[in-house]
Amino acid sequence: MSSLSLTEPARAPLADVVVVRAIALGALIAYAVFTQLDAVANKLSASLPLSITEMTLGALIGSTFLLFLLPDPQLRGRGTMGVRLVLAMLCWATFAWTMSEHVSEGRVYLTRLATNVVAALCVLPIVSTPGRMRLLLWSIVGAGAVSAAIVIVEGKTGTRLVSTAVAATTAGFEGVARSAGGSDQNPTTAAQMLLVSVLAAIGLLLSGERQGRVILAGIAGMGVLALIETSARSAILGLGAGTGLAMLRFRRERFFPLMVVAGVVAAVGAIPFLPPTLIDRFTAIGNFAQDPTLFRRVTYLRIGLDLISQSPLWGVGPGNYPLYYVTAAYRWMPGREPVPRELHNTYLDAATEYGPIGFLLFAAALGVALYGAWRAAGSPTPALARTGLTAGVMLAGLMVACFFMPHKDLRYLWLVVAIALQCGRLRAEEEAT
Repeated sequence: MSSLSLTEPARAPLADVVVVRAIALGALIAYAVFTQLDAVANKLSASLPLSITEMTLGALIGSTFLLFLLPDPQLRGRGTMGVRLVLAMLCWATFAWTMSEHVSEGRVYLTRLATNVVAALCVLPIVSTPGRMRLLLWSIVGAGAVSAAIVIVEGKTGTRLVSTAVAATTAGFEGVARSAGGSDQNPTTAAQMLLVSVLAAIGLLLSGERQGRVILAGIAGMGVLALIETSARSAILGLGAGTGLAMLRFRRERFFPLMVVAGVVAAVGAIPFLPPTLIDRFTAIGNFAQDPTLFRRVTYLRIGLDLISQSPLWGVGPGNYPLYYVTAAYRWMPGREPVPRELHNTYLDAATEYGPIGFLLFAAALGVALYGAWRAAGSPTPALARTGLTAGVMLAGLMVACFFMPHKDLRYLWLVVAIALQCGRLRAEEEAT
């Protein structure tokens, strides 16, 4: 009886941790899924006082806070350099905001950035084992499967199934409408989120995932077809980079050169079967007469470089670039529009709005996350090695795609960064024990 009285109080907090962690993991999975399928979430919660995205975000942050209040033996502090860099970048962005000219507009942007970063960092205390990481990755793959199916159906029928936002429904190229899948974001941003799901499926498949290999192959194939249908050049380039990185797993195998040759032949052989819109978008690169948006993209970069020269220490402040873009100083630049536009290069955008120090913190956080995932890919534990390789493939592909979009506040970017950081922390914990 005395033994029971001593052990039961100790078991109770641990049981509470299990329950809270399960709730937190469910909220995290819902957050990952509905971030990509936000148009679906908006449809489902149209008559509710709060959107599904807001409810999942509240549940995620609240349950993570409870985890820190409970005595959880799985919460450790190893491998936190990447987390420190992310938080340091957020603090520097806040400082840059206080020095900016457009404080009220910057506050909205900074609030969104901080919310997305904090929500992503919830991955670290929640996903404390490779098994939980695998479950999270599969949920991202599943969200991509739904979005890919919507893209394919909309491409064949010319309809809009769930997207209602102007940014998602009005984009096109040469008179051909582009699908945003299950998102209300613009089609290019939606395609880059789909890219993450496709690379997650490819990464798990090539890393040696045994369960559900046929499902992964089917989703990866459907996702590639959907990316082609979106005609998103940045996502296609990211797909190539991520797939190439995943193939490096076999670099020591004898058949690796044959695999590379087969991949190149398959890519070249697929060109005649690609949609004309996608081919036109790639052939239009450098042809300003065919693609007038090239003028606008060059102007983005020129204005960004000019703003860096004007504010070389702390930048113009988060969320301030669009307001400088429409000033009279740049009114005669080719392709410039009379409405605020963001700088369509994540890295130059970070340097412009955060200054060189903020850019270095941002780049260092991405680099440490990518390095941590790559280290985890070399783990002797198969489950951790698979998730590490997959996280690295996802992050590398998205980083390539970010060269062409303003994504330093994108939810999926920080979610993938947090996943890669946690893979690195799990590897550090493994080495320590």
